[in-house]
Amino acid sequence: MLAFSMTACTPQPAIAPQKIISTNPCLDSILAEIADPAQIGAVSRWSQDEASASAPLAWARRFPAISDAAEEIILARPRLVLSGNLASSGTNAALAKAGVKVVAFGVPATVEESLAQVRAVALAIGRVEAGERLVKRMGDALTPSPLQGRGPGRGAVRPASKPNPSPLPALSPEGEREKPTALIWQAGGFVAGAGTVQDEMLARAGFRNASATYGLKQWDVLPLEVLIQSPPEVIFMPVKASGEEGRSIAMRERLTARLKGRTRTVPFPDRLLFCAGPTMVDAMGVMRDALPSRVREGPGVGPFPSITARIDPPLTPPAGGRGI
Repeated sequence: MLAFSMTACTPQPAIAPQKIISTNPCLDSILAEIADPAQIGAVSRWSQDEASASAPLAWARRFPAISDAAEEIILARPRLVLSGNLASSGTNAALAKAGVKVVAFGVPATVEESLAQVRAVALAIGRVEAGERLVKRMGDALTPSPLQGRGPGRGAVRPASKPNPSPLPALSPEGEREKPTALIWQAGGFVAGAGTVQDEMLARAGFRNASATYGLKQWDVLPLEVLIQSPPEVIFMPVKASGEEGRSIAMRERLTARLKGRTRTVPFPDRLLFCAGPTMVDAMGVMRDALPSRVREGPGVGPFPSITARIDPPLTPPAGGRGI
């Protein structure tokens, strides 16, 4: 990867001992929101590459970058390592054997699990209050759209009447058929289906996920010709990619342009899909702004906003391939 190769050639500052090290870009995105910078010794190398970062680049580049190699981590003498529970080559086991404290996290399967993960990271680093502030902000962003109406379980965020309450009102199936249809169509042609965090986010934003219309599973590939025959009202898709994927996105733009007046394509960077966590706040903002009732005519907005694919340094795999 060119961007990372250039970074790797740049001398890295020494990692201060007895600090927190994160080897996972999704955990970095949480640390960026809740950690005291003085706590952090190093962040994942993926977080210093624009193509794979979920945390703000300017924040990530304030710290040394580190890989998930056990030898490198042990030499850094950290106080705590935050890692994905699928860390490659038995890194977590090797660290534990060497006496390094590791707290490992999986991939959240639901919005609630993502909120719980923020709280768990906050507890691990001793920043519980900061974690609760982030959970509140995420909960506010994820509260179901008022366009869905108020039914049982709806309403304002519940007050903190018990320890660690969920900030989210329940979703209601009422009016489901009347919601505008949408798809999240990411790099590689993959579509987020039922049972994904992205599916739940679409529902909370006020959309009905159209993936079921095509008989798709949790993550499945949607052929372009099938979509053209029966398009949803809104398509969320990336605006740039590398190499062959960049050319594929450019072709998507040309073909979906034929749907003008039938569907609208909304720029949705892949980085909003790499991780759950704080990026959901930005993702929900994009989704809500795309609701038909909120769209206004203007530059770059209308029946078919322009999307231009750009050839950039290669993308890294989504979160599921990065070992959180």
